Amino acid sequence: MKNILLVLSTTRQSPKTIDAAFEKARLEKKGLTALFVLDSEMPESIFDKLTDIGFTGEKPSQQLHDSILTEYRVRGDRKLKELEEKALAMKVPFKTIIREGDFISECLDVIAEEELEVVIITRKKRSTLSRFIFGSALAEISSKADCEMLIIDE
Repeated sequence: MKNILLVLSTTRQSPKTIDAAFEKARLEKKGLTALFVLDSEMPESIFDKLTDIGFTGEKPSQQLHDSILTEYRVRGDRKLKELEEKALAMKVPFKTIIREGDFISECLDVIAEEELEVVIITRKKRSTLSRFIFGSALAEISSKADCEMLIIDE
């Protein structure tokens, strides 16, 4: 049986997307796999902003970096546990995966490893200019994934 993949991360956790994934799994009697990606570049992004406003020096410690990732892992575990309880209540077969690394690479790896019918993911609110300059993770994942993508706007 092919499954549905729900992709979550520290910045992509829309209740609308989660509800859509559970409803699709329930209606189509499919299994639901929830992937939570701990984006390893997230601490650097936080450090850049803290440095820009003068809150930290230019070289934050490795301990601070690890603390941020640890906090995100705790949040990810908590979210997956919450979804596991929801799946149990809805009687939806459910599996969780948590990965740390580059968001795009981790998503594509799981898509290649799992037998999937559709990937459901949240599109973050961003300006067109931002998408043009920095690119779109979802566009890259969609172009390389060999299954249907259901993208839900925040």
